[in-house]
Amino acid sequence: MIQQVPHTPPYDQTPFGGAQTRNWKDLLYAFNDQLSKGPIWLYDTPGQLGLIGFPFNALLNWSMSTPAGLVAFHRPNVNSHLRNILTAYGDFLTSPASAAVLNSSSTGWLSPKALEAIVSTACQPSTVTDTHVEVDTSPRFHHIFISNPQHPTHGFLSWDAFITRRFQPGIRPIASPSDDGMIVNACESTPVALSRGVKLHAEFWVKGQPYSLMRILGGDQLGVDTDEGRQALDQIILFEGGTIYQGFLGALSYHRWHAPVAGVVEKVRKIEGTYFAGCPGLAFTSRGGMEDGEEGKLDPSAPDGSQRYLCQVGTRALVYIRARDTRLGTVVFVAVGMAEVSSCEVTVREGDVVEKGQEIGMFHYGGSTHCLIFEPGVRLKFIEAAERGNGSTKGQNLPVNGYLAEIV
Repeated sequence: MIQQVPHTPPYDQTPFGGAQTRNWKDLLYAFNDQLSKGPIWLYDTPGQLGLIGFPFNALLNWSMSTPAGLVAFHRPNVNSHLRNILTAYGDFLTSPASAAVLNSSSTGWLSPKALEAIVSTACQPSTVTDTHVEVDTSPRFHHIFISNPQHPTHGFLSWDAFITRRFQPGIRPIASPSDDGMIVNACESTPVALSRGVKLHAEFWVKGQPYSLMRILGGDQLGVDTDEGRQALDQIILFEGGTIYQGFLGALSYHRWHAPVAGVVEKVRKIEGTYFAGCPGLAFTSRGGMEDGEEGKLDPSAPDGSQRYLCQVGTRALVYIRARDTRLGTVVFVAVGMAEVSSCEVTVREGDVVEKGQEIGMFHYGGSTHCLIFEPGVRLKFIEAAERGNGSTKGQNLPVNGYLAEIV
């Protein structure tokens, strides 16, 4: 896969502007070096923009979408070793040493440019709505997020503490908290797709990424020779013909998840999957394959172009919520870990009663993607921005806990 990366620009450099590795030893040396460093602030080029906070993704970015890379990153043994590497990296990112990147230098996450970008992301039109919070025309980071501007690292003791920061009270009010028939946005995210009548099984085509409920909900990994396996399979079948809404979380966004509806947590499940796999259709060029020297249109911030596909192969967490409003039936929240952001932490347990807008988990270390799955027969009216989702990860964030849809 390394050999299949073209030598011509832009593939002669990583999306961060560093030298592209050309053999596996150099790649492993680069991995080892990154294990003791936090992600630095880089936001000057399109490649940096798409991969900010994803240093391992940047090292593998071009090789991910080569024919060999698309095979390699689906292999269970490769993902097992990557899991070990990223677990060690996660241990560092939760340590005090990782807070070294929380500084005000040009590559620090507390630099004026970095803070301005984070605040701007949080303050897109109609996303800061509480009139009781002092947010003027030039809001500051500490106005939006719980932090201490007098502290050298704003009070964050690690990189992970910074990336999982919380909003100030009142910044993200819950839409119609007493109306159980209204669904709120579970993550601060950009709408990617809205699909109705989703199939239980769907085949992947060269350039298509159809949703397959059996894959998303892990039915392809269930054994049907036990009562537990059969019951789990029956529960998945209940969603055939239902609706899926998907949204993308960028690295600059808020990374905690909130309950889209009020109800009881029926089931929590973690599915181990891939980390750097992409949709097979991304490997093709206008004339043949990568081996002919042609420059393919590879995603400078892969796997952004594989959003739908990642819901079915990536490491993910499932939270089934039996809604208090019986017209909604059971709603499934699916958190999908992309690249090194694959530690999906669920903070609720089976049997817990959750209120709409209540925190239920988080992504550590950076941005990712998520889905909401609704049963067939549940007629929902979504906001226009959700209806327009066209697969792009670029666009305006919808505020977490904001109005997303309601029962018709």
